[in-house]
Amino acid sequence: MAYFRSEQEPDGEQVRFAVSEPGDPLRWTALQGGRPVLTTGVGERGVRDPFLVRQGDGGVLLIATDLRVHPDHDWDRAMYEGSRAIQTWSSRDLVAWSGPRRVGIAPETAGNAWAPKAYWSARRSCWLVIWASSVRGDRSSHQRLLCAPTRDFRDFGPAESYLDPGRDIIDAGFLRHGEDWYRFTATVYRPGIEPLRNFVRVERGRDLEDPGFVVLDEALGRGELQRAEGPAAFTDGERCYLLIDEFGLSGYHLYVADDPASGRWEHRADARLPEGARHGSVLPISAEERAALIAGFGT
Repeated sequence: MAYFRSEQEPDGEQVRFAVSEPGDPLRWTALQGGRPVLTTGVGERGVRDPFLVRQGDGGVLLIATDLRVHPDHDWDRAMYEGSRAIQTWSSRDLVAWSGPRRVGIAPETAGNAWAPKAYWSARRSCWLVIWASSVRGDRSSHQRLLCAPTRDFRDFGPAESYLDPGRDIIDAGFLRHGEDWYRFTATVYRPGIEPLRNFVRVERGRDLEDPGFVVLDEALGRGELQRAEGPAAFTDGERCYLLIDEFGLSGYHLYVADDPASGRWEHRADARLPEGARHGSVLPISAEERAALIAGFGT
């Protein structure tokens, strides 16, 4: 697991790692005593929403939001005058990393580029990076999902609209399970307009860019949490798992589904997650990679 912590902490907006117990995605141990493993001094000198992706050559890439909110907590600036770039690291063994490298992806009209995720598009035969952006300088504009194709995470095609429902939508994440794709987004509703606010929408489609995704749950997390965003889905090959963040409160919670097509996800309050973990991602690793991570960073 790669994650960051609260912007209330001076080093909270840097990348931390954790590993699960062998064969048990419910039990996690932070590496390096919970201190940052990857730090940045470029761009905004902070990174959030780290996303791990294993490339076709076996290497691992980490991409993250180029954003530091501490210490001024100026979210208005971050949303409408923020960075249009992402930051990236790469590694062959998950221990030695090169980077960070800062690369622009959002158009000049964008006010920010938040929570980038990368998935292989069979339709396009390339990676598709998906993130959230507002309109630069327009305080009345909403966050919408944009995307850009790339083959090397250095050169990107022009940004395109991926999904714009006409209201705030952020933190898109996907899970491929069987023949279907599952899409998770943070549905941030404006007060007084919509009845459901700040939970996770779950949808099912046939591929990454299916225009006909079907809603399975409008507000995952409602009932157990006061609010939720930052969904991070993964599978062990049998069961499916979903981390969602009760942001500003208790942080990550874990949900489990035997059959995600049913739309039923069980909240596992007994899960042992890294303290303060927020908005991250999970990558399946081998026993050898786990041992190397522990040897390299300690627990």
